[in-house]
Amino acid sequence: MKSPNTPIDNTTTSAGLDDQDYLALASSMINAESQIGPVPVDPDIAEAMGAFAEDALSADEALDSHFDGIGPTADAEGANHG
Repeated sequence: MKSPNTPIDNTTTSAGLDDQDYLALASSMINAESQIGPVPVDPDIAEAMGAFAEDALSADEALDSHFDGIGPTADAEGANHG
């Protein structure tokens, strides 16, 4: 048994995680926590989980897509009523 004053030899083992192990562990924790409800996720972890930015529609285009005809955010001048 080593005495408390004996230096620890860190050349054979490491208690740290590399980036891949960290992302895998964090992803599994996010999955477990999300069973309860919404969970904020660090962007790097989200990217490792396969998240991507949705850039197909702007916020106004997404809102307009919920209405038939002219959207509520359209200019009155360009509405061509009548």
